[in-house]
Amino acid sequence: MKVSFLMAAHNEEKIIGKTLENLSGIPYEDYEVLVGLDGCTDDTEKIVKSFTDKNKKIKYYKLNFRSGKPKVIDYLIKKSSGDIIVINDADWVFKVKNKESMEELLAVFEDKKVGGIAESFPMEWDFDKLRKGDFGYQMVAYSTYYWMQFQMEKYAVKKKGWFYVKDPKMFMTNIFRKELYTENKTLGDDFERSIDIKRNGFEIVLFNDYSAPRMSAVYDKIRIKDFFNQKIRTAKARKQMSLKGEGVGLKYYLDSNSYILIESFKRSFFTGFRSLSWFVLTGFATLISGFSGTDTKSGWKLRAKR
Repeated sequence: MKVSFLMAAHNEEKIIGKTLENLSGIPYEDYEVLVGLDGCTDDTEKIVKSFTDKNKKIKYYKLNFRSGKPKVIDYLIKKSSGDIIVINDADWVFKVKNKESMEELLAVFEDKKVGGIAESFPMEWDFDKLRKGDFGYQMVAYSTYYWMQFQMEKYAVKKKGWFYVKDPKMFMTNIFRKELYTENKTLGDDFERSIDIKRNGFEIVLFNDYSAPRMSAVYDKIRIKDFFNQKIRTAKARKQMSLKGEGVGLKYYLDSNSYILIESFKRSFFTGFRSLSWFVLTGFATLISGFSGTDTKSGWKLRAKR
């Protein structure tokens, strides 16, 4: 089956070369990479063009508007020819060991009831980067890792060697059947996608295997300002999802945050302190989000500047 990697890019000159270098060497024959340049004003286009000149699998489209990731993906979906879509952010690389590993990942779609594969590990869960990453990077990596473990324990069930999502509201899906794509209206595009897939009667699976093909961060530093803005955007996304009737209750947040803190401190005081910092900053960002008028279009501008 053919795979289409779709990437929205806005002023990514510092990192997009690493991302495209990675995608140029995927050990699988039948794939394409489509990049949508979302109103870039730096050298992103020049860098992307240097890859398209060398590799026919990579194509780019210059979009003059600055509307954010969902609109770019909407555009690229129509240009894609793959059976399976992979949303690949400009600051992620797709880690895959070999052709066999890639084929094993895609084999889940031989089951016609499977519609997508959700993220099982944080993008930052990279052992090499964890050792050299800054405070912000480690804070996000550890807290998100334990949050995802909580998700898997409480809201997924293991059968036939994979984990299957029971309640999709808090799972992020970036690998899915093209036929199941619907335009995302909220800031929580990957969460919204999981809900749409399940609502259409399809299953979402997880790979709780660190060596399985998955997304990994290009970066090893996260500025607190960028993290804070991201959490404001996330809080807005949660509110939008709640208005659609897809929110989660207070008990969920109490249970998940307790799990994160307990498991983090079990690991070490160092890890626990970082997760506690994540908890405090997330709570403050959520409070601040209630006083800001961020809509979906402007919310996508609250992004990390790499």
